[in-house]
Amino acid sequence: MSQLIVTLRPFSWDDVPTVVDLINRSEAVDQVERGTSVGELRAWWVSNPGDPEQDVFLAFVDGEAVGFGRVLLREGEGFSQFQARGTVAPKWRRRGVGTQILAECERRAKARLDEASSITVEFQALADKTQLDVAELFTSFGLSPVRYFFQMVFDAPEMPARPDYPAGYTARSFVRNQDEETVWRVTNMSFRDHWRHIEDLLEEWLAWCDSDTFDPTLTYLGLDPNGLPVGVCIGVIYPERNARLGRAQGVVEDLGVLPEHRQQGLGRALLLEGMRALRRRGCTHLALSVDSKNLTGALRLYKSVGFRKRRTVVVFRKLLRE
Repeated sequence: MSQLIVTLRPFSWDDVPTVVDLINRSEAVDQVERGTSVGELRAWWVSNPGDPEQDVFLAFVDGEAVGFGRVLLREGEGFSQFQARGTVAPKWRRRGVGTQILAECERRAKARLDEASSITVEFQALADKTQLDVAELFTSFGLSPVRYFFQMVFDAPEMPARPDYPAGYTARSFVRNQDEETVWRVTNMSFRDHWRHIEDLLEEWLAWCDSDTFDPTLTYLGLDPNGLPVGVCIGVIYPERNARLGRAQGVVEDLGVLPEHRQQGLGRALLLEGMRALRRRGCTHLALSVDSKNLTGALRLYKSVGFRKRRTVVVFRKLLRE
């Protein structure tokens, strides 16, 4: 069978509905419970670093959009990472479209190696553990699974337990026009020792704070005995995603405590505070993501308050330079 002739062209903002349709059709078939909307994708790509009109491309066969790809350069401590993302419309799978999209992503990453500030440069992609065809494609390009992240859910009918803060520690809600940079700083410092952590840029964090997605009443700061912020729990409700899922779900987007204040119960108290706030807003299901090999005990904490594993996301990677 001859290879399909796939035409690639750069993304423009007028293509957002096309990309959304490709994502939703693909993820509906894969049953990965994500999906997106025009508003969500536009807000996500506007607030994230990079330029979609430079980083994203669409794939066409005979004038029909059959997939897209995106390559984003992010910088970590001692490493640079080209993150490849994309999808192929279900009926066009196993016909060589994904191969051509991933090849273009890798070609673009290699062409931009001079932009990477670190000696070590990685090429990274993600797949749900159930997406065996995607994993097979990644493996054919020399990418190997290197890490697993659990998507967890709390759907017990009872209200989460009341938080019990360690002696001298307290918490308060986020205050607009006061706490933006503080939460950004505490969050980044809390995750700095996590595997392959890439810090959020201040400008992308501020853009997210200004978006309709961010709700200050669902964000809590943990305070030490001197009243200084040393922990954070950020809760989010995605109404459009919930409409697609058919359930009222809240997300614990981030939970972090500065290293010197861990192992005292502050993280657990902040988590319960955030969970109870989401429940008061009517969320029957609470969700979060965690590194399966997290060294801070986060996975054990989440299980102890009633979260259970729902799905597994696999990180695939290969080195482009070392």
